[in-house]
Amino acid sequence: MIEIKRRWTDETICSGETMLQAIKSFSDLRGADLRGADLRGDDLSGTNLRGDDLSGANLSGADLSGADFSGAKLSGADLRGADFSGANLSGADLSGAKLAWQSHDLLAEILKRAAGDDIAKLKVAGVILLCREKCWRELLAIRDPLTGWAIGVLREWVQDGDGAPKELVEWKEEVSNG
Repeated sequence: MIEIKRRWTDETICSGETMLQAIKSFSDLRGADLRGADLRGDDLSGTNLRGDDLSGANLSGADLSGADFSGAKLSGADLRGADFSGANLSGADLSGAKLAWQSHDLLAEILKRAAGDDIAKLKVAGVILLCREKCWRELLAIRDPLTGWAIGVLREWVQDGDGAPKELVEWKEEVSNG
């Protein structure tokens, strides 16, 4: 039996035979301690994970569409291949996470944070969201003076073996070797 507890009070929120079963048995997991949880490929669409601690969790390939991660800790989490479409990532700690490089929502959130109040830079994040059908090659071909800024921001998130697009990986190697 797996128990999920609130990280602030250690109170048991829910339980189940598997982590996914425990999570799905409760609609409001705000503040849950899910550090290191193995949720690979699980369907967490629409789940309220607001303020949860998912540090080091494996969410690779998970369906996280429409989930609320606002204020959640995702530091060091494996997010590769996860579907973040429509997810709320506002205020989430993504430091050290292995990114889902195909997720327009996740990449737009990173760019939005880096843009601050700069409207022109915020527009770049908006283009990423609006052009969900475009792949990396097509996005990089967009002729905009801020494309270089966006690439620079995203390059800082590249980690060894995280499946980052070739263009970003090559740039990271050039910097570290040069």
